[in-house]
Amino acid sequence: METEVVEIDLTSRDGLEKAIIRARRTAFVARFIVLRESKRTRAHRVIELMEWGELTTVEELAGRFRAAFVENGDNMVPVDRDLRRALAHSFRSLKFFVEQYAVRATLNFIDALEDYERSNELLFVAEDQPKPGGWRLPTELRKLKVQDAAPGAKRGSRKPKHAAHP
Repeated sequence: METEVVEIDLTSRDGLEKAIIRARRTAFVARFIVLRESKRTRAHRVIELMEWGELTTVEELAGRFRAAFVENGDNMVPVDRDLRRALAHSFRSLKFFVEQYAVRATLNFIDALEDYERSNELLFVAEDQPKPGGWRLPTELRKLKVQDAAPGAKRGSRKPKHAAHP
C-alpha cells in the first residue's frame, strides 16, 4: 500500500471533477481523523483497514464509516455529529484547497493516517505533536495487513502461549 503521487489536471472538466471528488474525500477523512482522535471504539478498528476506489465520493465513504459504528453498536449521537462536521469541512475547505487536497488523496485509511502524521510534523514542534489516541499507528496497521494477507492467516487468531496450556 504505497501512496502514489498523482498529477492533477484542473484544466479539463473531467480532471476537475475527479480532483473535486478526491479533494472532498481527503478533506473529510483528514477532519474525521482529528474529530475521532480521542475516541476509541471497535468501529475504529474496522475503519482503519478500509480501502476505497479512486471515484468513491465523500458521501459514500461517510456512509461506510457510519455503518461501521452502527454495526458495532456505538452511540450514534456523537458519531453523527462528527460525520456532519467532517462533511461540512469537506465543503468549506474545498474552494481554497482543491489542488492540495486532491494531490494528498488516498485510497485507504492507513495512508490517510500517515498523511495526518506528516501534517502534524509540519504543524507542531516534536514535543507539541498530538499524542495518538483513538487510531492505531500506521506502522502497526501495515503489519496487520501483511499478517492478514499471509496464506492461511485467520484474522484475530492467536497461537496458544504454551502448547500444554491452550
